[in-house]
Amino acid sequence: MSLSSVRQALAALLVAVLVSACGGSGGSAPPPSAGITVTPGDGKATVTWQMDPNVKYWVFYAPSTSISTTNWLNVPGAQAVMNVTSPYVVSGLANGYTYSFTVNGRTGDGPGGPGTPSTSIVPRPAGGNWTALATLSSNTLRTITYGTNSADSLNYYFTAGDGGAAYKSTNGLTFTAVASVPNTNVNAALYTLSRFVAVGTAGTLYTSTDLANWSASNTGTSQNLNALTSNGSFAVVVGDKGTALGSADGVTWSAITMPTTQNLYGITYSTSGVWVAVGAGGTLLTSSDGTNWTNVSSGTTADLYATSVQTLNSYVFVATGANGTILRSTDKGVTWTGQVSNTTANLLAVGSTVSQFLATGTNGAVVTSPDGITWTARNSGTSATLNAVIGGLGQYVAVGQNGTMINSQ
Repeated sequence: MSLSSVRQALAALLVAVLVSACGGSGGSAPPPSAGITVTPGDGKATVTWQMDPNVKYWVFYAPSTSISTTNWLNVPGAQAVMNVTSPYVVSGLANGYTYSFTVNGRTGDGPGGPGTPSTSIVPRPAGGNWTALATLSSNTLRTITYGTNSADSLNYYFTAGDGGAAYKSTNGLTFTAVASVPNTNVNAALYTLSRFVAVGTAGTLYTSTDLANWSASNTGTSQNLNALTSNGSFAVVVGDKGTALGSADGVTWSAITMPTTQNLYGITYSTSGVWVAVGAGGTLLTSSDGTNWTNVSSGTTADLYATSVQTLNSYVFVATGANGTILRSTDKGVTWTGQVSNTTANLLAVGSTVSQFLATGTNGAVVTSPDGITWTARNSGTSATLNAVIGGLGQYVAVGQNGTMINSQ
């Protein structure tokens, strides 16, 4: 038996002893009267119940179709979590497999009472079901990012768009207005190099560390700036007519010569060391350092609006564009293959997690894929154009036309 198996067995034995413990102060308590609600997430589940402040609750769960507080020790992979409060998030679950949950209670150090009826769920990536968030303004939102505010050291979602309208949220559900980005329609924003960077029309670029004060940077161009990405130490911005800028501090920017005069709409970086930029007329460029770029055949003349990379067992790049165009590359952007997207919408944004790709676009289009090959159309609940999406922390937030904000968990 391995050391980890021994530890697991000992832990289970300890919990078993505690579950059946009697004597001492306290006694059994009835289970939550309304039972439990278990909400599936991406590799997780959230268990909620009505708590009695005088009761200590334990959560039991297992990769099975049912579980009880009397048989859980006989169920392979079963776990018991002591003295928890509602809501309780169970993480580390495998997507696509059934898990069952029950909760019981006790007072003091007494034995556990009967458990709630077993409740089963199947964890899955977010993106299938969407909820509309409060619309704070009619200004179209075109970008969303996530980063740290120096004013309070909290992490925020940050979204911005036309007229410099800007909003922040700690949870991706409730947004509040912050200082507008001055003198621009914001096309893209990114948290990098310890600051929020926002770029927009007519070569405008602003930075902020606190989302309350914005400082302009000299870009040396009047071309629209459309997208940006970073490897953590160097950031690249791309824009109309092959415009590109690079910076090592987010404040001072220098021109990068690109081998195209086409409008560039999207850019991404992977930890494999590959940068990819996409644009009008099927333009597709790659770079190994962010400053020297090479044209690559995309195999399409459709405008390409966005690109992203998924890292699981290998690096998979995806580019999305007009009329549902989706391209995929598994060789660091050297060759690209068209995929069936199951939509004719213009796909304006694409994001990735370890679980899947998710792209958004015109008429509320949302499509998802676990691998960049098989794509499934989703119901976003809106017909508004969705210009940007961000995934992570078990959820997606998408923003777009006329201040539309939607969330999927």
